[in-house]
Amino acid sequence: MATIDERRATAQADQQRAVRLPAPLYIQACPGAGKTRVIVERHLSGERSGARRGRAAVSFTNVACDEIHRRCREAGQPHLAAFPNFVGTIDAFLWRYLVRPFLSPDRMWHRIDSWDRIDATVVVNGTHPHTMRLNDFQWSRDPDSSECRAQLLPKRRNRKVFQSLSKQNLLQAAARAAVRRRDDLAKQGHVTGHEIRIRALRQLREDGRKTTALLATRFDEIIVDEAQDCSALDLAILTELREAGVPLVFVCDPDQAIYEFRGALPDSVRHFGKSLGKQITLAGNWRSSNAICGLAATLRASATARPPDDAVGPNHDEAAGILLIQTAGSQPEQALTTFNAHADAMAIAPERRLALAHAAARLPNTTHTTASIPPENSSARVAWAATIVNAVSSSTSLRNTAYEILQRALLRFWYTDDDTGNRTVAAICDTLELDQWRLRRLAAQLASALSKVDEGTFASWCTTANTTMKRLPPHPEMTRRSSSGSLRAGNLASATPRTAGGVPKSQLASVTRASVVHQVKGEEEDAVLVIVPADDRTDALIDAWVSGEHPPELAESLRVLYVAATRARRLLAIALPDDSPNRVAAHLKEREVPFELIIPKP
Repeated sequence: MATIDERRATAQADQQRAVRLPAPLYIQACPGAGKTRVIVERHLSGERSGARRGRAAVSFTNVACDEIHRRCREAGQPHLAAFPNFVGTIDAFLWRYLVRPFLSPDRMWHRIDSWDRIDATVVVNGTHPHTMRLNDFQWSRDPDSSECRAQLLPKRRNRKVFQSLSKQNLLQAAARAAVRRRDDLAKQGHVTGHEIRIRALRQLREDGRKTTALLATRFDEIIVDEAQDCSALDLAILTELREAGVPLVFVCDPDQAIYEFRGALPDSVRHFGKSLGKQITLAGNWRSSNAICGLAATLRASATARPPDDAVGPNHDEAAGILLIQTAGSQPEQALTTFNAHADAMAIAPERRLALAHAAARLPNTTHTTASIPPENSSARVAWAATIVNAVSSSTSLRNTAYEILQRALLRFWYTDDDTGNRTVAAICDTLELDQWRLRRLAAQLASALSKVDEGTFASWCTTANTTMKRLPPHPEMTRRSSSGSLRAGNLASATPRTAGGVPKSQLASVTRASVVHQVKGEEEDAVLVIVPADDRTDALIDAWVSGEHPPELAESLRVLYVAATRARRLLAIALPDDSPNRVAAHLKEREVPFELIIPKP
């Protein structure tokens, strides 16, 4: 058997091959394979064939792009993340090179990351008018179709509206109304990532030679990171680029495809990757222990199974195995206590622990978490935003969303709906001749004044908010144009402001961070607790896990579980209900994966 040094040398040699081989190239990278290091090194070492030619590295998240920027700076070459190179999201790349240069100049165009950026809503009339946010719809479009489809997603903030529409058989009517509303806003010049993809594909198919010539003369190659997130539209666009001879490097792990609801299908991703010809598999895992790599392998479907990834990092010989913790019903708090006790024994700091679930409602109540989706009620959204701005743990993206809500609240308070509707904050400021940075500062002052979200009622908090906003005019000495923008508590009057905003309070009982799986993709921690809830799909999910036969209706849930498990470096605990731990234990024993089965005493 090869020594750890020999295995590390093999993994490093595979990384260097991935750095050196010319495009087109398909790189299939396991969790913890160091793919970001490969992408950065490839970007740093690649030759440029002209003074105004560069290389592009695109990903699906700002976090991944920020990491590439940071590593370029640390390597002393920050210019490699700037012109003539490109490092950014795939949305920004498509907009900049395949859409914006070809747009008609007859209107102002605005690229927005979600319809919430312009506060877009749609109304459907049933027993009474139902107002929904356009951002609560999931959008899809077949690459060969001329029409979009929308589907209202049930979320915490729209649960009552969704249930009411469902009972009245109006969900399809809501979807059609949403498409019409989206079309109207697109005609006004507002485009999200979905519209950008439609326009990019149309441009490539109608005038591909002119469009791809712009890319061919600018970039020596285009690296697509996290490519397992590619939708059917994304793959159709990349197919047009591939056939036009644009050099592509396609980097992904199809087993981590957890956006099937957006049209990201792992089989389609694999098929496209293989169409590029050359392929390298990075199977050296620098993150996790042997036990964690072994369990992850059991979560792969038999049809695409491969040997466990080779643990070659500093945690490769971690003595701890896997914890299988039986939970009673759907209460995970006891599992969290057991998990923390084992993490304490391993001297793993609380800030290096993470609790994960597929849905926020399944997370332990005693974890430190932040609601990531603002509520539907417009006044409650302001309470949510004030809480997020004042929370130490809020991410940059959450803070930006919160500041935008606060700015809109100020604009609505001082102006009319006609002044502030269906436009970005920047566009509103341009029209009203406002200083956007002054408005941002006013929003910060508003958040500071409204920081007491655990005292009093939401009704009294709204009164304080209205009084505060009256002291913060966007233009000095202006008078209000309308009183319709005042905050009103409505049926939330007796709730606390925090409860109205839907943001759970951090508990002193535990500082273990908690999150839904989709929000930590790409992250890692020393200890991870994964919550598998007790519901009507649990038995079927465990059946699919132990059999390796992943039916379509369960395949993505198993990939979500795979992503959650592979975030762990040293300790992985999985909380399972009822008899599930025994069934998983038998499966792991058969696969020779070390584990500890914990059945709480009655």
